[in-house]
Amino acid sequence: MAKSIEHEFYKSTEWKRCRESYLASVGFFCERCKAKGFYEPAKIVHHKVYLTKANYKDPSIAFNFDNLEALCQACHNNEHIGDHHERRYTVDESGRLVF
Repeated sequence: MAKSIEHEFYKSTEWKRCRESYLASVGFFCERCKAKGFYEPAKIVHHKVYLTKANYKDPSIAFNFDNLEALCQACHNNEHIGDHHERRYTVDESGRLVF
């Protein structure tokens, strides 16, 4: 069985280095929250053009800083709502969790 993108790409030394470099370049803050005046730590480096089996080996997509975005967990979850994830909470207009 072929390895998944998660195993082959996200665990690679190249991705780990790229991820850390990108987070450092944006000060380790969530870019969406920061644009709204909030300073939330970024936990995820998100690919704007999602990685697929067809493109994950293309460095212009996988490692290009223009295709990356530092996000907090809430913003990353919000990005994927409707794709494959069930919404378990709500987020207000500022990107903050509402319980």
